[in-house]
Amino acid sequence: MKKRVSTMVMSMVLVLTVGLVGCSSEPAGNSSNAAQSSGKKEKITYLDPLPSPERTALMQDFIKQFQTKNPNIEVEYTSVPWDDANKKWMALGAAKQLPDVISIDDTSLVAMSAAGYIENLQPYYDKWDQVGNLTEAFKQARNKYQDKVYAIPDGFLLQGLFIRSDWFKESNLPEKIDTWDDYFKLSQQLTDASKGHYGISFRGGANGILRAMEYVMAATHSESWFDKDGKSILYKPEGQAAFKKFYDIYLNGNSPKESINWGFNEMVQGFLNGQTAILNQTPEVIITAQKNMKEGTWNVVPMPKSDDGKRYIFWGYTAAYAMAANSEHKDAAWKFIQFLSSPEINLQYSIKNSSIPIYKDNLKDPFFSKGPIAGYAGAMADSNIVFAGPPSHLTKLGQFSGTFAVQETQKYLSKTQSLEDTIKHLADFLTKEQQDYLKTNK
Repeated sequence: MKKRVSTMVMSMVLVLTVGLVGCSSEPAGNSSNAAQSSGKKEKITYLDPLPSPERTALMQDFIKQFQTKNPNIEVEYTSVPWDDANKKWMALGAAKQLPDVISIDDTSLVAMSAAGYIENLQPYYDKWDQVGNLTEAFKQARNKYQDKVYAIPDGFLLQGLFIRSDWFKESNLPEKIDTWDDYFKLSQQLTDASKGHYGISFRGGANGILRAMEYVMAATHSESWFDKDGKSILYKPEGQAAFKKFYDIYLNGNSPKESINWGFNEMVQGFLNGQTAILNQTPEVIITAQKNMKEGTWNVVPMPKSDDGKRYIFWGYTAAYAMAANSEHKDAAWKFIQFLSSPEINLQYSIKNSSIPIYKDNLKDPFFSKGPIAGYAGAMADSNIVFAGPPSHLTKLGQFSGTFAVQETQKYLSKTQSLEDTIKHLADFLTKEQQDYLKTNK
């Protein structure tokens, strides 16, 4: 998952588009009640950091549905590119200009909670009548700060490998990627630069470090980015070797040259447009692939196994619904979050967005037992899967993955900085943050 921008530009983000909606009061009273009793419409704002034609249409449809049920609230919709989101959230939070409701990821939640930019939702959560139907994944989600709920996950995603089945067939290769060794071999076998074909949709831009650390964790058999002393696993010789092997994909020419700057949209587009053979992505891309690729030319296979037989997979929510602490319409904002998180809307959202629902009952829908999504849904219960993931408890994780690590790895990939210096800078940053966290959270 990405982030950037200045405070002045942030303010301009809030010149938004409008849609209607309605409200009722929940745990705490505020101007929502006054507006309702006077018959006036309240206006709340919503910021979506995952814009695409499909998703934007979906979210705007939800706003219309909410508006029909709640005619006393007006919802103003806007979006911001995912790669820019973290910096914009933080700048808007500092300026006390955050929209009433925002969708945020787990790399930013702790920093925004600690800074007081988003509201503690625990009082609302405790009175929510849907808590008993939530999945175990929801209960373990990284949506808390100091054991308090600060956001409601929209649905869950985990990594899988999209493959160009037609390329595999043309090369007489089996349509599977069992191990990480297979992954690296295939990155070479499926590369033919003369045809503009490359093995991997490489992510050199924002959050590209997450894909690298996924492999580093698998190679070191680690369930954390740190050892027991709070030191980065990048200090380990095997961690450094894994880091080098992962970035050799780019340096060896097995990904497009321009992929040094690719973020989410670009790496997906590289797969869709026939540049790349393998894309490490979450199930939300299924819908996009179905709309833009011919049937039979692509498929999804599970993440490769490490040499210990386990699959180390990052997982988390797409972008959880949070409430701005500066909101003057908190009851209305919760009403909107509650609507977006309702079983009916969550099922619609999960099917349209190809994500795993937050409700146990929704998982019983036939949609999740067939097609590309079935492998993802089944993986949530696979005993050989290690639910790996970034250290979302660190307040500077968003800064690290969205900016610092991008700068450091791009220096290495452009051959202006050594491998040793790059790894040291990354490991030093992470270790300092982890050890500071451990000192204050004993």
